[in-house]
Amino acid sequence: MSRIKCKLFHFILVLLAALVLGTCGLEDYLFIYPVPQANITPDTNVRSVVRIPSNNPTPPFSHFVIYYRIYVSDELMPSTVSSASYSQINSSLSSDYNSIFPYIDSTTLVNTNMDNLFKGRGFWYLYLQLNGAVTIADNVLTDAVLGHTLTFDFSSQAYPTMTDNTTGAVYTLYRDDDNGRLALRPDRYFVNNDDLWNSDYINANTNADVVNKSNMTKPDRYTYAALYIAAVGVDEASYSNIYSTPSLIHVFLLPNPW
Repeated sequence: MSRIKCKLFHFILVLLAALVLGTCGLEDYLFIYPVPQANITPDTNVRSVVRIPSNNPTPPFSHFVIYYRIYVSDELMPSTVSSASYSQINSSLSSDYNSIFPYIDSTTLVNTNMDNLFKGRGFWYLYLQLNGAVTIADNVLTDAVLGHTLTFDFSSQAYPTMTDNTTGAVYTLYRDDDNGRLALRPDRYFVNNDDLWNSDYINANTNADVVNKSNMTKPDRYTYAALYIAAVGVDEASYSNIYSTPSLIHVFLLPNPW
């Protein structure tokens, strides 16, 4: 091999090595935008306003998912805006919040599988009912709600609702019965009924979305629901879901039966 050919050969090898080293170990991550925690305005213990950003590109964005969990308590808190009250309400509520909090508005804990995070802590999917039709919230919170404002209302003397302030649609909130597997007591509504907090029904086959409180000393029973929201997208290369970081919608006090 001549000196010129030898130099050319070595140049090509160096160029190829540089290309390989320049790309080795780097992965392209798809990114979807969360609902920033600053876009959520909670009020006392019964209401929260969520301003949905309009900046999520479709694709990869697909929909928003809402996770919830219900907590039994013997404490009546006039306001749940501050997390300082969570341990007094129920230690599991505080533990769940403290585990999820590092992900809220995080710029480093991105692309975490939110299903694994929330399902692993006993959370369930929120369902919505409109005009007699019940569907998982995912089917409503699609790109159609980008830029909209949602109001969650747990005021007494009515079933809790989610209102799309842009369209005026009012959805009744429903609990997740795992496609009929769970025999929810007394029903799927978010209401502080005796059967909801009865320890006899808090198990894997009945009220699996409820967590009891140990060592309660006061006679009255209350129930609170923590709701979190995250954006979901689809990686069109792998057909797997990707997630934004979550945000806390609010910790709501469930209304008593009327």
